[in-house]
Amino acid sequence: MNSKREEIHGIEDANMKKVVNVALLLMAFFLLLIGMHARAGEHAVPKPCGANLTLPENVRLRDDPAWQDTAGLPRYCRVRGKIGGRVGFEMRLPEKWNGRFMMAGCGGFCGQLLPDKEGYSNAINEALKLGYAAISQDGGHSGKSWDASFAVGDPDALALYAHKVLPVVANAGTAIATAFYQQSPRYKYYSGCSNGGRLGMMAAQRYPDLFDGIAAGGSIFDLSGNAGLWGNWLAGLAKSGGKYLLPREKLPFLKHEVMQRCDSSDGQVDGVISNPGACHVDFRTMQCGSESEAVNQCLTSTEARMLNTLYGGVKNREGKTVYPVLRYGAEHYGDIWLFGSEAAPSWGVLAANSYRKLLMHSVNESDPDSAITTDAMQTLIARSSLPALTDAVDTDLSGLNRNHTKLLMYQGLADPLIIPDPIVGYYRKAVANAGSLSALKRDARLFMVPGMGHCWEKSANAPDVFDPLVALQQWVEENKAPDYLVAKQVDDSGEVVRTRPVCAYPKLARLIEAKFPDKWQSYRCEDL
Repeated sequence: MNSKREEIHGIEDANMKKVVNVALLLMAFFLLLIGMHARAGEHAVPKPCGANLTLPENVRLRDDPAWQDTAGLPRYCRVRGKIGGRVGFEMRLPEKWNGRFMMAGCGGFCGQLLPDKEGYSNAINEALKLGYAAISQDGGHSGKSWDASFAVGDPDALALYAHKVLPVVANAGTAIATAFYQQSPRYKYYSGCSNGGRLGMMAAQRYPDLFDGIAAGGSIFDLSGNAGLWGNWLAGLAKSGGKYLLPREKLPFLKHEVMQRCDSSDGQVDGVISNPGACHVDFRTMQCGSESEAVNQCLTSTEARMLNTLYGGVKNREGKTVYPVLRYGAEHYGDIWLFGSEAAPSWGVLAANSYRKLLMHSVNESDPDSAITTDAMQTLIARSSLPALTDAVDTDLSGLNRNHTKLLMYQGLADPLIIPDPIVGYYRKAVANAGSLSALKRDARLFMVPGMGHCWEKSANAPDVFDPLVALQQWVEENKAPDYLVAKQVDDSGEVVRTRPVCAYPKLARLIEAKFPDKWQSYRCEDL
């Protein structure tokens, strides 16, 4: 009997050892998973969404934070409301966080909260897909993107729009991310285009310690020059007697004719004008030869004269050029930004008129409700205190180096709204300030994108699609300074048609392997 009990106890002990061993193996397995989870950079998230979320004192929520499961996006916690009673925001905190924070800019004169804006321009969803905690904001007011009337009589709203929105939103967003994940972001980034690009330049100049990396694209950094001088020039030429001088229906013809004359000027016939400064077009050569010609296949003498003047650069009464020229290749985007109709005015003319009104108000003068002479605009700008507040034209970028911050600037060579030459001029002055090109390139690089219009608002007929945040992250965190960006062109179905390198200024991509002109590897970055 005793031997039987001993046998039973022996079996029980053996079984118990097996159970213990299995338990130990399971525990080791779970510990391994936890270790892998931690190494992957995924951080513990409070559950439910927003539980124990301590908000900054100046933040008021619109509704309770809530988990969102949206097609095409990772699961995230949505936090939205206002900062300081003025700045509308929406922050998206992914369940699987990569330890990084990103603030997006806002376009035009802002006024709209667009957290679901597609693409890379003043948008947050592409960053969210990469695991960033990202925040979208409206610039501190509500209104149409072309309307600057929000700032009339409201200096606080104007200051927020000008640059103060940067620390206000970045600090609040960082605090929310820190409270949510129970640890501070390892890296902080900013990405914006158009006015968002201007804010990026402001961050580099006024707040170089606010972010680790700044992407500033299509920047209207010289607001008084671009919206004032160039915008006024456009508004005065594109319209006459309340009517647009060039019908939108003629733009396909105009685009075709310019491409025929300029495509080969960069040494390659590919439907992309890579060096628009090497070409000159006289629009009088496109005038109608007879009344029998199709009306949309030629220009009237008035249209040709207007286009020659428009592309000739902003001139004063003495005929001196006081602001750079519109570049050839911009015709593809003229329907949105330059030439409108009474039913659908062009955005550029609307915004230029609105900025002029704001300038007039800043010097307590009534607005004539139409374009003024270039000399009058120059005088107005010189008298106004507005440029000192809104223009990001300081070429001393030494704060970037002191704070180990990187600035990646990009600009469409075919942008008809933010014409490309001013940012090149700015960069050259920044080089002189830094002492050399190599010194500036350690902290700030400029990429001029052939064929690209304004901030991807319309698809290009050229490789222009790239994610500036990815290149910026590699530069900041891996010290991989980008000598070029790989841009792609996609068709309507999203398929990649061709790729090409976009070289860091002052280099330009040159084809070295003619057999494969649609692959970026077939090009080399060379001096202009």
